[in-house]
Amino acid sequence: MKNLVISRKGFDATAGGAASPIFANGDIFSVPIPQKKQSPTKYRELRFNDLSGREILDLIGAKSISDDDFYHNDPLLSGHKGIFGQAGGSQGELDNCEIGRGDLFLFFGWFKQHYQNGPNLHHLFGWLQIEKIIKGNYEILKFLSENGLSHPHGTTDITQFKNNTIYIASKNLTFSDSVRDIMGHGVFKKTAESLILTEKGKTRSRWSFPQKYFANTKNLFRNRLNWKDEDKCLVNCIGVGQEFILNAQDNPSVVDWASYLLSTYGRD
Repeated sequence: MKNLVISRKGFDATAGGAASPIFANGDIFSVPIPQKKQSPTKYRELRFNDLSGREILDLIGAKSISDDDFYHNDPLLSGHKGIFGQAGGSQGELDNCEIGRGDLFLFFGWFKQHYQNGPNLHHLFGWLQIEKIIKGNYEILKFLSENGLSHPHGTTDITQFKNNTIYIASKNLTFSDSVRDIMGHGVFKKTAESLILTEKGKTRSRWSFPQKYFANTKNLFRNRLNWKDEDKCLVNCIGVGQEFILNAQDNPSVVDWASYLLSTYGRD
């Protein structure tokens, strides 16, 4: 693994306008964002455990979204193939940093314990290790058709996604012996303190990385992040960017962090 990409997905302040839920039993669910143009799925088809899409939207206070609205079901982290789509400037950023086979996405979003009006948190919810990258509408549609799959980045509308790209997950994780029995894509089922990026008692965009893995790193941040307090491993995650790229090649302790998270929380 050369790069670890911490990737923002799911409801946020501009797309959806509410936090995804942390349930009373500790379950977490990243609510996919609305999509104005046609997509394979509508919110009436959304399900989590015994909750319908409407019940989930009502729970988090997203009452302006209707059951007939399309949603952008991405990343797809369930089923036998994991797929993550990216486009536009965000994909250009991944290209510029040469994100490729073997690199790992850790997906995070805005979460909250709505049932007790808990704090707003940036919380990791899933992962995908890259096996294959497919670029362009034609090639994406061909791959999805051959595998009997649908994905919002599989569209014949060439105006919808500039620089359209999908990332296909490896069958199993390969970057550490401790995780080789874990699927190359998946979701964290429960909340855990180690999956919360937000520093305790701070606003959600103030991150605290564990010093055990992040102290004494070098050339760690490849794009927009910078240390707020390097000694305490604190970061301000500000701005509208989606991808936060860490240099794992020069910092094997960061790979150890990912191995710890996935071996501890990535198993069913």
